[in-house]
Amino acid sequence: MTHDEFVAGIRERYADLFDPDNSHQDWQYLITVGPGWWPLIGDFCEKSQALLREHGEIGKWFIRQIKEKMGELRIYVRPAAYERLDIHPPQPTQVTELLSDLRSQIVERANHTCEECGEPGELRVLDGWYRTCCDKHFQEWQARKGSK
Repeated sequence: MTHDEFVAGIRERYADLFDPDNSHQDWQYLITVGPGWWPLIGDFCEKSQALLREHGEIGKWFIRQIKEKMGELRIYVRPAAYERLDIHPPQPTQVTELLSDLRSQIVERANHTCEECGEPGELRVLDGWYRTCCDKHFQEWQARKGSK
């Protein structure tokens, strides 16, 4: 499956988790992680959707971005009206805490999963760059960079 096919599947299956005003270009940058983490993203979306339905919050929260940064999975979720709030952010709620806990669980799993293939992995650093990867993909990365 290509990245575009994965994103299209997420977009279709979990449409109510994403801002309907997202443009096609927004979607190109909304989910930018490797295929090894795709099952984790699917798990996060499935559990988030169930949680929001259970609490009557569907359409009130949107996933704003899913990416890798410094070798770690980052998932940004905000209330749907977040950008329209004046200066004051919303008060924490039970849903805020539950989404935060779910995000933390998924990120912790990603911290031990190769972003490239999904096999067990760990955070690696090479020439100041960070990746979570397995031994095989770390060796391939080293070879591409010409490092040992």
